[in-house]
Amino acid sequence: MSHAADPYGSPSPGDSGTPRSLDRVLADVAAERAAQDAMWGVQDLPDGTGAEHTATADAAKRDCQEAWAGARLTWRHILAEEFHEALAETDPAALRTELIQTAAVAVKWVQALDRREGDLTHRPATGPGRREKLVRDRVPDLIRAGGGTPEVRVAEDGEYLMLLRAKLYEEVGEFAESGDAEELADILEVVYALAAARGVEAGELDRLRAAKAANNGRFERRRVLGRAETR
Repeated sequence: MSHAADPYGSPSPGDSGTPRSLDRVLADVAAERAAQDAMWGVQDLPDGTGAEHTATADAAKRDCQEAWAGARLTWRHILAEEFHEALAETDPAALRTELIQTAAVAVKWVQALDRREGDLTHRPATGPGRREKLVRDRVPDLIRAGGGTPEVRVAEDGEYLMLLRAKLYEEVGEFAESGDAEELADILEVVYALAAARGVEAGELDRLRAAKAANNGRFERRRVLGRAETR
């Protein structure tokens, strides 16, 4: 087919026969991810996976196999198998692989839906989302001193840890962008707060750091190890 007759070109691997099908879906996924970050910010949550989900994963796999053998296989069967297999994983590398496979099946399902229903349009959700973040103790007082009226609440224990982890990502990102040494002080403050939340005092954290330095060394010699077992 000529390029004039087919302005989108030939299908690429992953297009399932429809030119640019994969690009369209991945663009929608990227837009949705951007909308999620705009609404909720960085979310660093526990995985919540484990061996207690193995039986459900095995059942989903059997269900998928039986549906295939009985000529009644659906996208629901395939996605459920991949999703529940991910829930049963605890090893980070294996969990990542299962999540990528789950995401790939979801993308392929969307491509099939587009072929069947036409080019559907995705509209990312918009809204105020979670317009709050963890701040240093005196920030609300400073805002009041400046004439503002801050909305302040106290985080619960589990939420506090989640917000601290998100704050760590925020501060590290700001240092990576600016290179300002003051950002390192912010990172250190969050690290100490995380340690305290885990029952580890600053002195004990420093002791642990010194012990690792004595055992494994520091980073003063700038050595770069080109192997998988870097630390």
